[in-house]
Amino acid sequence: MDFTRIILLLVAITSQSCVLHHAEQQLQASLEPPVTSMVLFQQPADLPELDQLFYLNDKQQQNFLNYFHSSAQATNPAEQRLYNYLQNKLMYFSYEGANYPAQVALDQFRGNCMTLALLTSALAKLVNIEVGYKVIYQEPLIDYKDNIFISSNHIRTYLYKAADEPKQGSLVLQRAALVIDYFPENTDLVGKNIRPTRFYAMLYNNLAADALLLGDSDSAFFLSQKALKQDPSYTPAVNMIALMYHRKNAFTEAMQWFDYGMQLQDNQITLLTNYRDLAAKMDNQQLLEKINQQIMSHDDDNPYAWLALAIDAERNKQFSHAKLYYKKLLEKAPYLHNANLALVRLYVQEQNFRAAQKLVEQAINYAYEPERLQLYNTKLAALKQHRKTIQQTH
Repeated sequence: MDFTRIILLLVAITSQSCVLHHAEQQLQASLEPPVTSMVLFQQPADLPELDQLFYLNDKQQQNFLNYFHSSAQATNPAEQRLYNYLQNKLMYFSYEGANYPAQVALDQFRGNCMTLALLTSALAKLVNIEVGYKVIYQEPLIDYKDNIFISSNHIRTYLYKAADEPKQGSLVLQRAALVIDYFPENTDLVGKNIRPTRFYAMLYNNLAADALLLGDSDSAFFLSQKALKQDPSYTPAVNMIALMYHRKNAFTEAMQWFDYGMQLQDNQITLLTNYRDLAAKMDNQQLLEKINQQIMSHDDDNPYAWLALAIDAERNKQFSHAKLYYKKLLEKAPYLHNANLALVRLYVQEQNFRAAQKLVEQAINYAYEPERLQLYNTKLAALKQHRKTIQQTH
């Protein structure tokens, strides 16, 4: 069993541009999800409502409130009290790649990062602590089950310090906050702030992914619909719905959802590649060329999205695609050891030893651990010797 701890950090959170955020909201508001037939799917009767996900029973609430208002915590600010409670109660919180409602998480001390964020939010609501969220881009955990490609994202939760009244004429650009998170990694990349409705959409879409892995495409479809009711511009939910139509061979409906997803502000590379698969299945060469051009020029906020796609392409023997994705990834994260080695392997496989040597020479600049540096130097020496041997034989 893996145990984890909650990380406490005092940080300054820089607010995003209000003008940009308002412009994005206006653009998203002008777009509406397509209205397509749902007769191919049977709606389950037991899909959870949002308040059920956040629900804590009376005993759980009272235990927390007793701790929060105890004399031992009296000198601490509210956000510190909540952090202390989580640290004391969940110091043996077991990380699992599973989604649980807040009540189950607090009973069983387990769940993924979304579960921890959900539980933190449920407790914060009881004592009026403002909560914020950020996407954290990490090297993804990748798995395959029943030919479904699975990768994980990460959410970090922020407990904001109660805001002081700003002085007249002053502008507050930063706010102090405490961070609730699993073990952070040195290669973590901090993404955008997430508004609450986006977080709620992510909760539902995670449940949709769970349902899909269990073979329940009906629940996956309607849970994704619930995600879009929280945030109509959440691309992964749009992608999930399009995939469900694709699986039903309802290509017209799938195309409508993919086309809608391509208009969204946070158009994700995963949606484009899934749309490409549909275009290939339909033998629509014009659409296929259009999507491939967009993939080539796409700049995803999450560099690790390219790693997931590269591994998937390599697994399916699409080596030219895999090389493209690894290159895209290394443009943003040249220090990624596994990606460098994978691309070197592909270059060697096609006997492009010059490119392989150049890549190893670049990777050495980011090899700070002695073992890794030795590995790269060994590969570099072997490549140089091999190229020398080839030159001598010619």
